[in-house]
Amino acid sequence: MPLSPEIIQNIDDVLRNAQQGNRVTLYEFEVYKILESMGLDTPRHAFVKSSSEIDRNLLQQFSNRIILKVVSSQVSHKQKYGGVKRIDYLDPLFVQFATEQMKKEVLSHFEEDAQPDIDGFLLVEYIPHTQALGYEVLIGFKEDPAFGSVLTISKGGDDAEFFAAHYDPANLFLPPLSAEEADKMVNTLNIRHKWEQIGRKEEYLGLFARTICSISQLAYHYSSGMKHDPKYIITSLDVNPFVITEDGRFVAIDGFAEFVSVSEGKQPVAPINAANLDGFFNPNGVAVIGVSSDLQRYSLGRDIVHLLHDMDRDDLYPINPKGGSISFDNKTYPLYSDLQAVGKQIDLVVYAAPAKFIEGFMKELQNNPPKAVILIPGIPPDVDYEEFITRVDKLKPAETRVIGPNCMGVFRAPQGARKGVNTLFMEQERLEIGYSRFSNCLLLTQSGAFSVTALDRFQHSKLFRSIISFGNQYDVKVTDLIEYYSNRDTIDVISLYLEGLHPGEGRQFFELGRKSTKPIIVYKSGKTDAGAKAAASHTAAMSGSYDVFKASCEQAGIILVENIEEHYDLVQTFSLLHNKIPTNNRVAGVANAGFESTVGADELKNLRQAELHPQTIEKLNKINRFGLVNTKTPFLDISPMADDKMYTDFVEALAEDDNVDCVFVAVVPHPISLKTTPQTCHDKDSLGNLLVALNEKISKPMVVSVNAGQYYQDFVGILESNGIPVFTDIRSSIKSLDRFVSYYTT
Repeated sequence: MPLSPEIIQNIDDVLRNAQQGNRVTLYEFEVYKILESMGLDTPRHAFVKSSSEIDRNLLQQFSNRIILKVVSSQVSHKQKYGGVKRIDYLDPLFVQFATEQMKKEVLSHFEEDAQPDIDGFLLVEYIPHTQALGYEVLIGFKEDPAFGSVLTISKGGDDAEFFAAHYDPANLFLPPLSAEEADKMVNTLNIRHKWEQIGRKEEYLGLFARTICSISQLAYHYSSGMKHDPKYIITSLDVNPFVITEDGRFVAIDGFAEFVSVSEGKQPVAPINAANLDGFFNPNGVAVIGVSSDLQRYSLGRDIVHLLHDMDRDDLYPINPKGGSISFDNKTYPLYSDLQAVGKQIDLVVYAAPAKFIEGFMKELQNNPPKAVILIPGIPPDVDYEEFITRVDKLKPAETRVIGPNCMGVFRAPQGARKGVNTLFMEQERLEIGYSRFSNCLLLTQSGAFSVTALDRFQHSKLFRSIISFGNQYDVKVTDLIEYYSNRDTIDVISLYLEGLHPGEGRQFFELGRKSTKPIIVYKSGKTDAGAKAAASHTAAMSGSYDVFKASCEQAGIILVENIEEHYDLVQTFSLLHNKIPTNNRVAGVANAGFESTVGADELKNLRQAELHPQTIEKLNKINRFGLVNTKTPFLDISPMADDKMYTDFVEALAEDDNVDCVFVAVVPHPISLKTTPQTCHDKDSLGNLLVALNEKISKPMVVSVNAGQYYQDFVGILESNGIPVFTDIRSSIKSLDRFVSYYTT
């Protein structure tokens, strides 16, 4: 439930008072006020500016023990400097003496000219509790530039950072969490097993969930990039720890917070904008700037014109101020002096000239603005990019959308009467960009080179319907492109390569992922960036930018991969199996090498071995004419004597079992009984063609691994080009199938 107006007003008052005191941090008792306003439990406490305020009436609210703390906005680690003491004797004079001694001890750690201001002392109720694992928890949040506020939950206490770094990483979540989401989350915590043993699981998890839900609402409201406009942004807050007390309360023991006014901390975040993107992918009229007619000189623009020519475009207009012409396949194109000279509609302009002329080019567009522009060149390192962008902003027509600079642009396969687009300047002889009836994947990449390697990897299966190399994202952002393609019927899978996200863009990416009905598979570089560390806050020191990105993907249902090979494996799995959605996670398979069956079983994570139906075992026994196969196991290790038909019959029998939800096939293609060589694999009764026919017949997902070298690539090509995901080893095939099935069944 969102914070009520009354709670927001109370919290704003706390922050305003601190701001009027020229502070950007809150005193601990101010953090207590915020927590109390939300109904969370805090210790009894009293703040005094000097020891003279301590008298018997003040101490009467406490029992026989208190924690005395120095209060100073300039001292972060109070315990380190002797600023935290337990007082067991609550005589006013003794407590006054203890405060003065504490002040002297704290100041003794600093040079005389650098001593901090001591603003007072905090007397806090001593809360009896055990420090055993699970009874102290850190709950807090920090502001991430891309994602906004990020909630942190971890083991609490003095060793919280050490524990998170070396034993169990902190749990990260993007707020807000509803009561149901918080309850679901706490039921994944490992500590639940300990509490279950002592019969307190539901009670303690309930305390955790209610507190986490409340803190998440606080984090969400006081965050940058939100649609609402808070007066302040809490950049970091942690309570370390919340403790489960001996009498069953869940109490905040220690609190810290930093904040800024919204005018200082809220960065402008451009809203998602999918307007006019049709100009890139379905243009009427394409012009290319920077086309040379001199065949002795390399011309990037000429290469792009050639690629567009190969798309059979009859609305293609090359531009060169010197005029001339170029020819491809006996078709000649005149070189127009400028865009105005074309005299026809132009929706898309591809700029392939030097970067130094971009500003003049943008100025020219104002006379007759196109819908879309692709800026191919990168901006030289000696040019201040921000200043360059500021100048371009003043020149770019408002309605014109721009991809780039520093990109390869776009590829979109033809569809029906719609001509395709291709500006990915790779000669077809070097790298063919093919498409087929199986092309259903969108690739969005910050690196043009990544698109090249991905195309090379999928030469047989031809997965990509569209590819966008978006470069520096001056105008069109990756979130714009995801939004645009989210409702395109031709796209079933969205794959991404990301290097970074703009401020606020992470939150948009997260929200798009949560509402997407299509699998989003992302590989992000920069895993080792630990992010900025804030020494004063445990929460801020516990995670880096990649940790936050990973957590946001998991929470949003986005499929995050850890390396390029895994990205390739999952893209082909989700693309080729998009119409074979599993209903459960029971798996069976066939291999012609015993070690592959064993390795496959070892790789199961969420998949579980199927229990074969007796009728299936009868079928298998009939197929097992050599009598060498154990037909009672769902992972069949068949004889190397098996020929193509027997191999396929075993697979078909498993696939037809109602107790089997998905199937793997592992092939070591070397036995002479199999038609897997370049000379035999094209036969109609070869294993490859028989598996293709079976795959078209069954509705269950099937993956194949082929453990062999280059010699058997024709065999692999038959499978891939006909819509079967193929892997080089059994581990990769099982892992990919496991992740695919888990996506739809968990």
